[in-house]
Amino acid sequence: MEVMTFNIDKDRRNLVDDKQNFSIDFHDSKYNWLQARQYEESMRQVEVHVVHGNGSPVDLTGMNPVFEGWLPEGVYRIIDAKHSVMIDAQNGIFRFDFPAPAFQVAGSYKQAFFRLMKDGMSVTTLEFSLDVMADKVISGLVPSDYITPFEDEYDKLTAIVEKADSKFTEQLINWKNEFNKTIGDLNGDYLSIKSLADALDARLKTLEDKINADGLLTQADFDAQIKIVNEAINNALTQLKQPIPVNDTIIVGRPVSTEHKSALDNLKASIDTDKFNMIFITDTHYAQQSELDDYAPGYAVDHLNNALYLDDSVDVIVAGGDNIDGHNNSYNGILNDEKKFAIELLYGSNNHADKFALKGNHDDGSWRLYAYRQGELDYQYSTPETIPFSKFKSDYQNADLLFEEHRNGDSNYFYKDYPEKKVRLIGLDSNDTPEDKLTSDGGLKYVGIDYMGYRQEQLDWIANTALQNVPEDYTTIIIGHCGAEPTPYDDDLSDPTHGHHTNQAQLNQIINNFIKGTAETITNDVTDFEINVKTDFTAQGPRVMAGYIHGHDHKENYSTTVGFNSIGVINSFGPSWRYGDNDGWNLITLDAENHKLIFKGFGQATNRTIVY
Repeated sequence: MEVMTFNIDKDRRNLVDDKQNFSIDFHDSKYNWLQARQYEESMRQVEVHVVHGNGSPVDLTGMNPVFEGWLPEGVYRIIDAKHSVMIDAQNGIFRFDFPAPAFQVAGSYKQAFFRLMKDGMSVTTLEFSLDVMADKVISGLVPSDYITPFEDEYDKLTAIVEKADSKFTEQLINWKNEFNKTIGDLNGDYLSIKSLADALDARLKTLEDKINADGLLTQADFDAQIKIVNEAINNALTQLKQPIPVNDTIIVGRPVSTEHKSALDNLKASIDTDKFNMIFITDTHYAQQSELDDYAPGYAVDHLNNALYLDDSVDVIVAGGDNIDGHNNSYNGILNDEKKFAIELLYGSNNHADKFALKGNHDDGSWRLYAYRQGELDYQYSTPETIPFSKFKSDYQNADLLFEEHRNGDSNYFYKDYPEKKVRLIGLDSNDTPEDKLTSDGGLKYVGIDYMGYRQEQLDWIANTALQNVPEDYTTIIIGHCGAEPTPYDDDLSDPTHGHHTNQAQLNQIINNFIKGTAETITNDVTDFEINVKTDFTAQGPRVMAGYIHGHDHKENYSTTVGFNSIGVINSFGPSWRYGDNDGWNLITLDAENHKLIFKGFGQATNRTIVY
């Protein structure tokens, strides 16, 4: 039996250059592979091991592994949800028995991977090489889509029609309800649903012909009842074909108000699309429920919808961190808050603009842990859980590289080039803290609400990947949650009541070396944040950086004391923090010709121009 091992934190491949003629290069020996001959069935098995970046097993308890494949000729798909066998869930091991339809067509699969499903959420493994060798001796299988959720539903429908007794109508209505549940359980996997619905539609046509030929029902009876089936399919397809607009169909939050729409239309009319345009909306602090009476977190997603209204007119929309509030006594509540915000950011508009989320000091829900240790949560009898970094990565689909950005695996930091605008955008993770360091109560040693900063891997990636190979005529923009100014507490981590931005000064050194085109070895020996980063920009030469844009401070600010523009954007629900719809964020335009960053304010935000 072939053994495959997938590291869901570190496995990566380069983006496919020609997306039209999608083809993955599997020449590197690091890729898993499987070969089979046409028409093999069930005997071709693989044992799959799923591990984290440090080699520890991923707990697959409650997960359903689904094989997804795109057959060699690029026409048919396989989505198999029922041929996996869990061998050792806690140690991340399952077996998959490939069914005969997986080997219908000879050649190399365009794409093949496993999707791990649980509670409507999923994470995928890297692709593996799957080759099907031709069988010239035996023939007979007809290529087709093979979709197990729909195969099951079709089999049930066939049984209902063949029985065709007096309860036909009741049985068919029950089947329709099950069919709709199948659509819902796929949880937004739109391409898969479209393929499945098309496949079922074709099978129903065959069934219709059989019914007519065998005279199982009168034509009138059939027409009336099959209408139910067709309506179910058509309703699902109609939803898939339509983009999600910013109106009453918004997934989360309210539609844009008439008052805001007028202001947003004016803002949209002012946009010069020949220039690079970015919306930076930060510190939204979304929550369905908050421990703090003077917060207005319910407005946060409404404000995000205001920003998404400009989706078709800008290049990028950035949620700048503290996207959720985390002041909720329910752990499931804060998990739900983060998931909802992520869904709305990624899918709550027509997706013209790229959408990136930065992680802030509230996004791990660690305020609860801090308050518990300070004795402020009387009802809490055990150490509150915090949201793992991996959950943030999963909710925002980092590993999928939805906008063709470059990341360090599925990291919360990234960069992307915009060649037409001659811009490199770099996003930072300013809450890059040691997640494996715990205290005696079992909670994080470095509670994210106050412990912020950067560690070796991210700083090395910034210095030697993100800031390298920048074309001479490009302008670089850096975005992060926390400001660029160091604090007096960055190297003394003993007091948890202060905000710490450890290695912020060291990051600034890297950026200044990039701007000047110089080289330097940058170190720090703060325990658990030790770094030794070598920078060398001498071959690249000096480069232009317009600014370092951030949130966190809940106010507009500006400074050049760190050697470059550090520009703060206001929090999106207003400086008062009181109940009321006080939105605030900026449309930021890069005027490269005149070396200006032009900030146009919405709501509480003001208009500013920053020269670089």
